[in-house]
Amino acid sequence: MLKVLTYNIHYWEGSDGVGDVDRTIEVLCATGADLIGLNEVYHPALRPGSDQPILEYMAEKMGMHYAYAQAQSFPLAFRRPGNSFGNALLSRYPILASAAHHLTPVPGHTPRGLLEARVQLPDGRPPLTVYVTHLDPRDEETRLIQTQAVLSWTGRDRHRPHILMGDLNTYHPDDYATAESLAEFQALVDELEWTFYEAHVIPRLLKAGYQDAWMLAGRGEAATYEAPNALFRIDFILVSDMLAPDVRACYRWDADPAPLASDHYPVVAELAI
Repeated sequence: MLKVLTYNIHYWEGSDGVGDVDRTIEVLCATGADLIGLNEVYHPALRPGSDQPILEYMAEKMGMHYAYAQAQSFPLAFRRPGNSFGNALLSRYPILASAAHHLTPVPGHTPRGLLEARVQLPDGRPPLTVYVTHLDPRDEETRLIQTQAVLSWTGRDRHRPHILMGDLNTYHPDDYATAESLAEFQALVDELEWTFYEAHVIPRLLKAGYQDAWMLAGRGEAATYEAPNALFRIDFILVSDMLAPDVRACYRWDADPAPLASDHYPVVAELAI
């Protein structure tokens, strides 16, 4: 069984405002995940009092390999460590190759990226390609433009099993499939003084041949943001059609200290590969 996890770690800062790398590691280790996609990673941010990058420390502490893909860079500011922000993958198995892809820039919106990694699975199983991304938080049309860029890269694997995961900052229309649930969703959006929008990103990804692990085998609470009292599911593990029959379970990991370790909950999928 292969356990895959996606997690926006909020640069190791919890919903309690405390930055605690070891708490993040505790959450991840408890899940038993083999492949871990991370969003909002600052690299090469250093551990306090050390010259070791935090991401490297995490991988070493967990006995895992890692890859990183920068999405944007900026000078040190607002207490944020390091000067590069992006996506990462932690893997129990060797990472054969990795690449950082920049998504189509949209004026007025921060740059976004896509991490591509080829992982050597054990026991003679063929390598698996894993993609990790984090889309724009503000605008669905911008996310759709970024999604088209993602698909221009993942399309090379359309005839091979692969996984696309991350914080997509959008919703799945089927989460609100009834008129009643959609009305409740719109009322919640209005109460928060946000702007309701029609979802385009997930339908586009489904049209491209992806299936949502949660829709295939989800159980328990679905909402991932904003922890600890999450209201929306915006973190996804999507599998290519060839992997869909292998999805056995998908669930939010909310055991302590996950409710405090980030402003998102991790999502785990179990695949029989």
